[in-house]
Amino acid sequence: MANGIIHVRVDDRMLHGIVATDWVPKSGATRAMVVDTAAPTNDIVRASLKMACPAGVSLSVLDPAKAAANIQNGNYAAQKVFVICRYVKWAHELFKAGVSFEQVNLGNVTQNKGDVTVLDKTVRVSPEEKEMLREMRDAGIKITARFRPDDSETDVGRMLD
Repeated sequence: MANGIIHVRVDDRMLHGIVATDWVPKSGATRAMVVDTAAPTNDIVRASLKMACPAGVSLSVLDPAKAAANIQNGNYAAQKVFVICRYVKWAHELFKAGVSFEQVNLGNVTQNKGDVTVLDKTVRVSPEEKEMLREMRDAGIKITARFRPDDSETDVGRMLD
């Protein structure tokens, strides 16, 4: 895409083993962008994310507003950015801020308890997240679930109604 985004993944573990060793390298990303509100101000989390980032790949750890501003300002237009949102709401905030992307991959969404919709073996969404995903889907963004890049992709957009 013109803004540099090659993939948007929601994963509550952020940049960890599977994302660092499989997703980012196989995507050809030159930058991993972690989008969260807590991580940018937590030195321990930032250091852990930096250690997990594959060699030769730049890392940004930003809150949703700063991520959206940087993307819209063209800061990453010449790069291949793999965006990792800790929660569905951060992907939705990027969308609401006008950031353009074609697909959201739900990789690991397991923090929800209680009233949840199970979309895949590692994806449980709250009613609020389901509505956010539905809004993105209705705007033309493909919503999928896939744990590893070699797994088959499940189109979960149809499961949101």
